[in-house]
Amino acid sequence: MTNTSRNTLVLSSLLVVSGLIGFLMLRSAKLDLDEKKSANKEISKEIANFSKLVSNRNELESEHAKYQAMAGSNAKVLFNSDTSIITYDYLLKVLKWLGRDIEYDFGMSDKSEGNYNEYVISGLCHYMDLVRFTRQIEYQRPLLTIEDISISSESARSDTVNFSMMFRTHFKEPGLSPDEIGYRSIQKPVQAFDLFRARYTEEIQGYDEDPRLVNLDDNTLIAISEKRAFLRDNRGIIRILKEGDRVLWGRLYKIDSREQMAVFKINKYGFEENQILQLNKED
Repeated sequence: MTNTSRNTLVLSSLLVVSGLIGFLMLRSAKLDLDEKKSANKEISKEIANFSKLVSNRNELESEHAKYQAMAGSNAKVLFNSDTSIITYDYLLKVLKWLGRDIEYDFGMSDKSEGNYNEYVISGLCHYMDLVRFTRQIEYQRPLLTIEDISISSESARSDTVNFSMMFRTHFKEPGLSPDEIGYRSIQKPVQAFDLFRARYTEEIQGYDEDPRLVNLDDNTLIAISEKRAFLRDNRGIIRILKEGDRVLWGRLYKIDSREQMAVFKINKYGFEENQILQLNKED
């Protein structure tokens, strides 16, 4: 083989090797470029999303405030607006939660102000249905306040009552729409003596009394101290009570030595009320 042929072969081999190396380098550079282009696209998407979030900052803050308000299950919330249709639909939702069908007349009062509307409903229903209905209105999360309620019955042997209720629906921006508010379970049960027991028995039955508990109707307050109240019943038996002690249908809530009285919380007819015994100064 001549020198010319040998040189030609060597140069050809070098050309092939350099071409192969160049091809591999170009291929690697292309893959790297494609990878960087893909990364740039992802970054561009994130920048676009971030810009969108920044532009909607006020809306996001409003949504955050709403869900913060909804986070506390015991917190009351306001409607963002109110009309007679909104409140009427909400009452229908409450009745649906109860599984009851109460018929009533519904109307808006003339006393509606800027941050609340006042409504009046009146109708006829079972007494315990009315108790549960009013509890739902008061204990559910929307701020509806019952201002006045009255009931009457034409017959003592009937378990239905005529009722009239005045309540207010409070609203303010930014609040929640009724569609955003779900049902909240009420843990406290209704404990009430059946006012209409006479319907089921020919004679009116007495209460299921615990003889160990003090019946305030048969007792007078004869002495008082800062932490004790002394009661005497019509048989002359003296009982000594402290705050928190149970009595029939309730408990001793407060001893007021300055005013010379004892305040009891009594739940005899389905709702809690105060019963006060004043010191009998004649004894």
